[in-house]
Amino acid sequence: MRFSFFRGGLIATIGAGPIFLLMFGLAIWTHAPGDTISLDLDARDQVVLLPMLAASLVLGALLAVLPVWIGGLVMGWAAARNVGLMHPAIWAIAGGASAAAAALALDPQAESPVTFALIATATLCALIVRYGTRWSDDSA
Repeated sequence: MRFSFFRGGLIATIGAGPIFLLMFGLAIWTHAPGDTISLDLDARDQVVLLPMLAASLVLGALLAVLPVWIGGLVMGWAAARNVGLMHPAIWAIAGGASAAAAALALDPQAESPVTFALIATATLCALIVRYGTRWSDDSA
């Protein structure tokens, strides 16, 4: 059975940086639920957000390209040999667990919002790759 994960891998690689920023913001927000977060964005704040988003696209893609493509290759290969591994939950668990192994090695107490953002980003990227992966049965 052959598989292709190019479309999902490309989308996950490009989206990793913005997803990380979103998850980091969510982590900060949930880290201190009693604090209010002001969303009063004036023109100057919006001008700062655009370069930050562009930088996250480039930097996130550079950092995510190897984990996304290696993970897609390994999971696609394994799922081609065991149909049960095609389930999206398995891909999400594998993505989150691989990121958790790296993140918890750096932050064993998991107190930093970066740890949550990294694990959540890897989980979402794994799901994106899964939904972009296609298997073809060439035995017919």
